[in-house]
Formats: sequence, C-alpha cells, structure tokens
Amino acid sequence: MTLHRDLVERLLSRTDPSALLPARRSGEAARIELPFTLVFCARLDESRVDLWYVIVRDARGVSYGVPCVASGEALRRAHPGDGAAEALLSRVVESDAGLIEPPFSVIRWHAERCAGERGFEVDQTNELVVVGERAVVKWLLHPTSQEQPAPRRLAALADAGFTGTPRPWGLVSIKEADADVLIATVIAYVADAKDGWEWAVGDVRSLALGETDEATALRSIPHIGRLVAEMHLAFAAGVRSIATDAEAEGWSIEAADDLREADLGAQWARLIEQELALIPGFAGSTIIDIHGDLHIGQVLRSSRDDGLSIIDFDGSPTRSPEQRLARQPPALDVAGMLASLDHVGRVVLHRTEGLDDGRRSRVHDWIAAAQRGFLDAYLCRLAEAGEESLLDARLVRPFQLQQECREFVYAARYLPHWRYAPEGALVALLGSEFERPSITMRERHET
Repeated sequence: MTLHRDLVERLLSRTDPSALLPARRSGEAARIELPFTLVFCARLDESRVDLWYVIVRDARGVSYGVPCVASGEALRRAHPGDGAAEALLSRVVESDAGLIEPPFSVIRWHAERCAGERGFEVDQTNELVVVGERAVVKWLLHPTSQEQPAPRRLAALADAGFTGTPRPWGLVSIKEADADVLIATVIAYVADAKDGWEWAVGDVRSLALGETDEATALRSIPHIGRLVAEMHLAFAAGVRSIATDAEAEGWSIEAADDLREADLGAQWARLIEQELALIPGFAGSTIIDIHGDLHIGQVLRSSRDDGLSIIDFDGSPTRSPEQRLARQPPALDVAGMLASLDHVGRVVLHRTEGLDDGRRSRVHDWIAAAQRGFLDAYLCRLAEAGEESLLDARLVRPFQLQQECREFVYAARYLPHWRYAPEGALVALLGSEFERPSITMRERHET
C-alpha cells in the first residue's frame, strides 16, 4: 500500500487540478488552492494498475472524491468508458457474496452485473454515469465522513413501500481514519426519462408557441403534487416530531443569512425581511425527513408513459451536513417545487425568441395554474390520508421567498445570467411596483 500511495502522490504532484473535476465543473479549478494532500487512495479494480479512487484535499481544506486514471505522468478523472463506474458496480454485486474487502464497504439493496458506460447530465453538483443502461452511479464530488441524508432517506422510503423513486441498488463507502466515508450511490436507471428542466420547459415552450394547449402542458403537474405528498407520508410513517422554539429560530437565522448573502436592493430586502421575521412564530409545526432540495429538475418523466419519479435525496449542496440531516417542515419541499415551477416559465420567457404579448401571457397563466394545480393535488392527497396537518401552510410563502434568495446567491457564485429567474419570481411574489434588486459592486467587478 505504501508503494501505491507513493506512486499516486507522485502522479498527483504533476496533475492539473482541472483534470480531476467533472468537465461541467472545470471552472471550479480556479478556486482550488495547491498543494493537494492525498487523503485516501485505493484501486477500484485489483486487476488494473491504472484505475484508482482517490480523495484529495486542497490548501483551503476542501476535499474532492475522484475516480481516476493514471495517464502518462499524471492523473486525470475517469471518463465514461474508462471502466471506473463498472468497477464500482462490481463492488456492489460482490458484496452479496461477501467478496468485498476493505477499504470498501457496501450497503446493498439490489445489484446485477452491467457493462458499458456513458455520461448522464442531470445532477448539477456530482457526476452521474449510466452503466449498461440499467444503473446510475453517482460519484460524490465532496465525500465526507459526516453522516449523509441520502442513506437514511432511501432506507425510510424503502421501508414505507414508496415506489416513486428509482429503485436504490446500493451505497458505497470507504474506511478512512476509522470513519466511513460515502463516495457513491447506485440506483436503477430510468430509461427514456428526462428531468423537469427539460420536459417541463419543453411543455411550456410548446404552449407558448401554440403547438399544444394548456391542459396538455399541465398534465404532469397534479401527478407531481400527489407524488410529493406520497413521499412526505412515507417519511412521516417513520419518525416525526414537533418543532421546538430553538428549531424555528434556527430556520429564521438560516433565512436571514440567505437574505443577507443575496445582497438585494433595499426595498425588496425590507419586504422579505418582514415576512421572514414571522418564521420563529411557527414553532409547533410538524417536522419529518424531507427531500431537502426539491425542484422540478429532481422529477424524471418517462417519454414512454409519462411516469414520474423523484431523484437525488442528498439535500441542498449549499447546506452543511448538519442542516441537510435535520428534520424539516414539509413546507420547505413544497416551497422549493413552487419556486421551480415559476422558474420553468422564466426560462421559457428568457430563452424563446419571437414571443409576443399573447404568447408571454400563456406562460404567465401556466405558472399560476401549475402552482395551483401542484398545491391542490398535494393537499388533496394529504386529506385522503387524514394528514392535513402535516403541512403548515403558513411557512410556504416565507420559505419560497428564502428559496429565491438562495437563487440569487447561486447566480452570484456560479451562473450570473441565471439572475433573471429569481428576479422575475420576486416581481410575482412581491409586486411589480417594486424596483428590481440592484447589481452589487461585487457583480459589477465580476462582469
């Protein structure tokens, strides 16, 4: 093992940081501070000397998990076709027969051997690889020894018999310094499926252009409402509790932090602050495990039968592990979905040429109808189960405003042009008579 580590450290010292990141995250390399420290290394396949899994930490203390290939005198991230995801899936298969050995460990629900790899561009934080058109391997970009929400939530949903998510296959961890570090998840691949940023935007664009009617463009929305309600009922069947004053105060502090970091214009900031100030008064709300990062992009739709499934239970990547693990009010998920339905319309308005006032009006009408249809279907399903009190509706609007603040933060950090989406949403939420947020000095400098 020492020889292996010496080899990897030598290759790492000659590696360009951008070569270790998914292509979509290559811009993050500019923030990496060298030198790298090698935290962990192991072969993914004992029969191959060039295929490794490593965890490196930069000078800021930020860790990166990297399935990698020794290429020449340096390392590079494994590409689909290099066999890293296949090798990981083999570890999951072998765990059933007790063949897997340290430092890898597996929690297994199902697995079968598959071959062939291709990239799958859905997750915006981690990296997904489809194996054999049967499974999706998600490599976590920032693995940590701290407890992760996905294992607990997937197990809770499985125990409750929830079938509205792709079948989980397994979780793969490594042992590092006597701690278990989750490095990848494996779930069933849903063939011919698109995520909501593709199918919903396509539906609304077709509506705007007069290629379809509103009923067709809205057909999936009530099903999403019922599906999210079913998910919350499944979580509530496990553990639920009542939010304490301290927990409600914590939500308020988080929301205030998001508002401050969003750096909005003074008028909007004052209005939002007034509504966020109500949050501490909602102690006593029911809290459960929730999705934690729910938006339309987390909903897959099959092109064959319009079937829907919810994916990605890792929680918001902008939150600490403690925040992502904490049980929360279901209103947080509801607000996230309502916000994203608005953003679908903003994307269509912003990216579709030739929209006259009538066509733009169709989009605005769709946003209102979609939000109403989602919420009505969600509440109806809770009522059928006798669980109307699961949703504290008073929290939905403050959390929706908080979500828009987070969207401004995301735009400032990663995608400046995305700013148009939360701007349009806040105009709808607060009223068009208020000024749009001013561009901050930091953004002027960046542009």
